[in-house]
Amino acid sequence: MRTAAAGQLAFDIDTLIHDADLQAAPPWDGPAPLHFTTAYHAPEELAAAFERWVFEHGSFGCVPRSHMWHPAITMDGANTDTDGHGLTVLSADLRCEHYGQPCLCVGDLMYRAICQQCRWHADGTEQHVVEAWHDHAWPGWRALPVVPAGITRRDDQNRPSKQLAAWIEEHYPADWQVPGAPIRTERSGLGTRHVPRRSPWGGFDLSATTHRTGDPSHE
Repeated sequence: MRTAAAGQLAFDIDTLIHDADLQAAPPWDGPAPLHFTTAYHAPEELAAAFERWVFEHGSFGCVPRSHMWHPAITMDGANTDTDGHGLTVLSADLRCEHYGQPCLCVGDLMYRAICQQCRWHADGTEQHVVEAWHDHAWPGWRALPVVPAGITRRDDQNRPSKQLAAWIEEHYPADWQVPGAPIRTERSGLGTRHVPRRSPWGGFDLSATTHRTGDPSHE
């Protein structure tokens, strides 16, 4: 019982300290708002806004509660090697958490690709924004040859395989074998996601199967 009481006391003290910090903090005047937005903002501006929201409201359930842009977990450092262009991928959880209550939730998991050098961005599904960024930074990628499914792409050390290297030497354009360049691969089943940093040049491994069955406007 003493332990529980001590724990409650510590919690109450932390709450009082946090309330005091909130009262002492200046009003938020950052360029990005403390809510979901479709306007362009640099990644660090959105990160600062999300951090301020967490400071004000707490970290528990902060992603679905805030509906704000934050780094996409599976896309950290999505592409940092492309000359003249960068790629930061964020996500915002707009799915409804208000069970049995009226709300204005959009109801989907959104992604945003940002090229900060160009002040460019695209919103949509993860597949859509990755492909849109490649249209922006690597125009012509849709015409690249597709690595057949039978080609082993990685060796036991998770490096590009010798079989893939031989296929690239025979089939891939030399001017696409540069840092940050993507590769297109034939895949099936559940493994059809566009994967960052999986091309031999540090770019994306783009699933040709996903592309063929994706947004018709991209065909």
